[in-house]
Amino acid sequence: MERRISKKVNDFIHEFKNEIAEKIKNKDIIDTSEIMNYIYEYKNFELSKEDFMKRKRIKNMVPVYERCCAKRANGQQCTRRKKDDFQYCGTHSKGTPHGIMNDTETVSTITKVEVSAIDIKGIVYYLDDNGNVYDTEDIIANKKNPRIIANYEKSGEEYSIPSLFSK
Repeated sequence: MERRISKKVNDFIHEFKNEIAEKIKNKDIIDTSEIMNYIYEYKNFELSKEDFMKRKRIKNMVPVYERCCAKRANGQQCTRRKKDDFQYCGTHSKGTPHGIMNDTETVSTITKVEVSAIDIKGIVYYLDDNGNVYDTEDIIANKKNPRIIANYEKSGEEYSIPSLFSK
């Protein structure tokens, strides 16, 4: 914006000087009152609203195959163009703190299993609906993959764990 206004002012002054010089060259006899009148009646310098408007930035879209392969903080792919013979742009060639984009998205295979605390022969065990008995310490510690320590059997309302309690 400042550059545009400076250019407009400089162009106006340059045009003004050229017209005065031309006026003097065309007259053999210099009449100071005529020159002074010309200077004072010269059109005023004006700035318009457009001179103060910020110029709109043109965003150029980079094709996907030319984009940097690094991940941004928001998990999306970096939008900058990659450098020649590199996988990354200038910023990410120094490091990729948020990781690298993969063509295949990793599908989450985490399955939540609901467990119930059941008292079997005076001891509380954590059981699921698939017949598994989980390690009590792992369940209490809220571990991601608690260990399965045995399988249980249910007959009516009674539970039994054959591998732990042999008859």
